[in-house]
Amino acid sequence: MLALEAAHITKSFGPVDVLVDVDLTLRKGEIVGLLGRNGAGKSTLLKILAGINAPDQGTVNYNKNTIGYMSERNPLYPYMYVREYLQWVGNMKSVPDISLRIKWIIKHVGLEAVQNKKINQLSKGYRQRLGLAATLLPDPEIIILDEPINGLDPIQIEEYRALIRSMAHNKIILLSSHLMQEIEALCDRVLLLKDGVISEDTMLRTNRTGSVYQLELQLDKSIRIDLLANIDGIEKVEPTNNHRYIISIKEGVDPRSQIFDAIVDNKFRILEMTHIKSSLSQLFN
Repeated sequence: MLALEAAHITKSFGPVDVLVDVDLTLRKGEIVGLLGRNGAGKSTLLKILAGINAPDQGTVNYNKNTIGYMSERNPLYPYMYVREYLQWVGNMKSVPDISLRIKWIIKHVGLEAVQNKKINQLSKGYRQRLGLAATLLPDPEIIILDEPINGLDPIQIEEYRALIRSMAHNKIILLSSHLMQEIEALCDRVLLLKDGVISEDTMLRTNRTGSVYQLELQLDKSIRIDLLANIDGIEKVEPTNNHRYIISIKEGVDPRSQIFDAIVDNKFRILEMTHIKSSLSQLFN
């Protein structure tokens, strides 16, 4: 099974606790965004998940899957040519059919116009593309990207999003960004890192099978929580105010018809039932 699992990850630098008992599980088909303020520990966590740094405590299990990692700083060799650099990366990682793979990656990452240039002649946007190309060249099963859109213009960002989405069905993709709109535009799920812990783990949209993650329900009067909570597929029911309820639903399940039947059978009236769209800025703040 394609999965990445981390348990009890703890990391300190001197007296500063950067990560504290972090647990997470990532599965195939997910594009997951890691969001947090500057200094929250995002890069530290990504490096540990990629196997570059070791945690002080805890474990990371890749299930023998391959990992591609792109650093925020994206270190490159400025006096190498683009094709030469990709050839060097491919040889180092023993990529099969390297010439065909380089041709494919240059086309799909958008490096055709600069493939014969030296790296020190490239704009920041093209350097970001080259870093992404090097990361994707071995066709890793798990892709970890730290601030990957730095320096890209709006057209390049759309091309990058399309490329990431095209790969998501059979890979795990984890990316960090300080840009909330980027996380919201691309990711299915967001992890909020705050004070060294994952303070939120939230689905941003319905998944690829059309299931619902949260509903907001308003009735004409208060209902017993168990009448809704006992419906198959419902994980949690939270009352708010004015006879409103937030209903959390398991992945791959859509119990709206059962909710409707339970309410009508118990002689309540539905005033409103809507999907909740995540407000990422509200979550972040």
